[in-house]
Amino acid sequence: MKKGFTVVLIFLSVITANAQQIGMFGHSFYKPMVYNPAFTGVGDATSATLISRSQWTGFNSAPQLTFFIVDGNFNILNKNLNLGIGLINDRMGISSRTGGSLYYSYKLKLKEDMHVLFGVSLGILDQTMDFSKAVTETSSDPTVLTDSRHKIAVDANVGAAFFWKDVEAGIAIPQLIGSKLQFTDNTSARAYYTQARHYMGSVKFHYVASKEKEISVIPQALIRFVPGAPFQFDGTINVDWKSKFWVGATYKSGYAMAAN
Repeated sequence: MKKGFTVVLIFLSVITANAQQIGMFGHSFYKPMVYNPAFTGVGDATSATLISRSQWTGFNSAPQLTFFIVDGNFNILNKNLNLGIGLINDRMGISSRTGGSLYYSYKLKLKEDMHVLFGVSLGILDQTMDFSKAVTETSSDPTVLTDSRHKIAVDANVGAAFFWKDVEAGIAIPQLIGSKLQFTDNTSARAYYTQARHYMGSVKFHYVASKEKEISVIPQALIRFVPGAPFQFDGTINVDWKSKFWVGATYKSGYAMAAN
């Protein structure tokens, strides 16, 4: 295995869909581990990825997210075992979450050019609801919470990834446990927050357009579903030169287009 250490600093737009709690990471094309723990350690080098997003900065309590990941095959126990660690701080409106997770994936070789990986991540999240930032019509209502409340929740994600020649596909279930958090005070006021279980799938194909010039065309489709929320999909196509430079575009259904 080629040894190396790759640092990737990615400052791309990260958006959140209505009723979906898992952010739409614009760079999941390059780091699918953000959704699917089975992709932990995929590649020839240990990598560090930093995502930073600041959106709608002119508004109070505008979305801000920082996500840091380190992963790779560290040859600690088994060459087929990959490990990673992720730290996240995500703030939007009156809600914020801070936590960390450990990532694990295991590679199972099926044929010479075919293998599958199974992955899981487990971590702790501090879910905070700062009700003092809420804009209410009747602030004196005794059933309205008016201070900041914290709850600790266990966060777990599972996934699988399949590789065959130039095709890679994955399925994942973020927020598998679906923890339901209750915020209360010493009166009758109470509020609930549920970490909704998400269902996600992706498929990517690597097509070599020119061997001599080392140019490849790489399309990817990504779908996500949350019960009770609209079905959402992304379509991305990139043109890559020597695995060093790329240009492409992404379409996010019902939301936006992006350039890469």
